[in-house]
Amino acid sequence: MTEDRKNPTVPGAPGSAAEGRDVPELELEDVSWEIDNQGQPEAKADEVDMAPEVEADQPEPQDEAPAAARPAAAPQPQPQPQAQARPAARLVQESYVDPNADYSAEWGWRTKSSGFQAFVFSLHGNKLLFSPRGVEPIDEVGGIGRYFKYLTDYADSPGMGILTLNTESKYAEVLARKQLEEAGELSAEGILHVFSKRKLEGGQISVFYEILPRDRYVGMSETYAGYPQGFVILDTVSLLYGLLKHHGRGAHVLALHIPGAIIMVAGKNGDVYLSRRYTLVGDDGDALVEGIFALEQDVAALEKNLGQRISHINWIEGLTGTLNLPRPDVEIPLVPYPVHRLQHGGETVWSALPEAMQAAPMAAILGPKEERLLRPLELAEKYVWAAMLAVALVAFVGYSYVATAKGEVMQRLASMQSANNALDSQLASRAGSLAFQDVTAAAQTASDIRTAALAPPLGEMWNYLSSLRPDYMRVDGLEFTYQPDGVAVRLEGQVEMDISTAQHGFVKFVSSLESQGFTIQSKQIDLGLEGNYYSLNALWPLKKKGD
Repeated sequence: MTEDRKNPTVPGAPGSAAEGRDVPELELEDVSWEIDNQGQPEAKADEVDMAPEVEADQPEPQDEAPAAARPAAAPQPQPQPQAQARPAARLVQESYVDPNADYSAEWGWRTKSSGFQAFVFSLHGNKLLFSPRGVEPIDEVGGIGRYFKYLTDYADSPGMGILTLNTESKYAEVLARKQLEEAGELSAEGILHVFSKRKLEGGQISVFYEILPRDRYVGMSETYAGYPQGFVILDTVSLLYGLLKHHGRGAHVLALHIPGAIIMVAGKNGDVYLSRRYTLVGDDGDALVEGIFALEQDVAALEKNLGQRISHINWIEGLTGTLNLPRPDVEIPLVPYPVHRLQHGGETVWSALPEAMQAAPMAAILGPKEERLLRPLELAEKYVWAAMLAVALVAFVGYSYVATAKGEVMQRLASMQSANNALDSQLASRAGSLAFQDVTAAAQTASDIRTAALAPPLGEMWNYLSSLRPDYMRVDGLEFTYQPDGVAVRLEGQVEMDISTAQHGFVKFVSSLESQGFTIQSKQIDLGLEGNYYSLNALWPLKKKGD
């Protein structure tokens, strides 16, 4: 699946020539048009793509990688067409791209001026920070100083695909790894990431996967380990997968255009049926037209496979220096995501990535795994603090009211006692009945709220624990409990070491927690051939906040 890709040096180029990826048969699932005609010669595909006219009723050759897989060599002389032209064949003609045409009006771009959460986009080895201020290149992410999303494009990865396996769901990932290794697609330089598993008829399992380059992904994980604010990692494929699930029921197609490529993910009801990467060769409008034409051919074939009409293709413009992009007159319309107008190096650029990144759910992230649990909790944290603040205000107002009322009552009692000593006993009994018994409870509530306010937030506690946890200590369960004397932490998981060394590694981890201020309340480790399982209860005292 590895192929040569041209990396444009100018992000924001209007488009470039399209070339589809050569995808093996096992990548596609239930797409008969790609596997039934593998034996047909390559010249058939060229005839369809380069002939200005084709017979209207003649079936179109359908190879595994349609128009996008053609080599860049000059076309050979073609036989004379015999019938009227098919409209889609005009898409690859040079005369289509008109430098004087107003293609921006044909696309119907929608622009947005609202703010968005900053994120980083790593493209062709360059890191770009997207924020409402604009797009600016950065060397490292350490200076951002806040939580963000990290988007990257693995243009040099072996790619993504779909496998159909005869196995149970729990064994699907193991069997997929084995088949990819035997096919030579997965090696020590790659990491297999399985996005989804879907049951098919006959006890089969459909697996949608991507092979990530190990060196880049591990390097990004190391950057995360040294960044206390935390971030989540996505790539262009996982972003489209998350947006596909976000669109919900029905058949949907999402295509992301970035400098040098078009990435497409298509499916139904959130399940992936087809994925492609079309490498663009060239920086002219003809290259983009060919890429869109190849995309449209694949989607049209997918319609036949699904037996369902696809209303449109969701087009996400990654980064372009102009909105005057050529748009082919395809049968399946392209509907672009709203774009933001930004400044990059003193020039105006447009991008729909801010809109796509905000819409992508947490299911789209590649990692780290702990951020899937931590980030939703941190989003809910502000509402918890708002509720606690409201309770504190109510308690304070109630306490103030009680104190004021009590003072007024005592003054009235003193006045009445001085006026009439005969009513002294009655006034004394009334004074006893006017004692507000809920003053103590209100004061205790305010004290509990102040104690909770001293406790560190969830994100800070998790990042601190992550910095202390060695790689061999896997965390399967995590629980925080806020108590008056501190934050109780319960950890459960496995010690991923040999049985002979697991006890020593666990004791070393416990000692490191104690040296950093944690009080170990209980600890247990069970060593066995099936795994070394441990549980640990520790307390983080409030007096340690700020260390």
